[in-house]
Amino acid sequence: MCDITLQIRLKPGQAEAYLRWITCQYEQLMSACWYDDKYRYTPQGLRGPKILQDHPHIAGLNRTARELVKQLKAAEVPA
Repeated sequence: MCDITLQIRLKPGQAEAYLRWITCQYEQLMSACWYDDKYRYTPQGLRGPKILQDHPHIAGLNRTARELVKQLKAAEVPA
């Protein structure tokens, strides 16, 4: 499988708002999965990575948020 690269241009205010929205979505989805019985017996420290492995849409939100933070820091916009 090949990687997909997505490039978008956002104004700093848009990027900050988008980061807040992505972070909110990520936190809600992780919280819903975190307490799922499927992950109850997952060893400590492995639950988060296991959830990201099982749910690629959550992993995508995580990667997008990390990249947005990196870009905002490079543009010297507080994230």
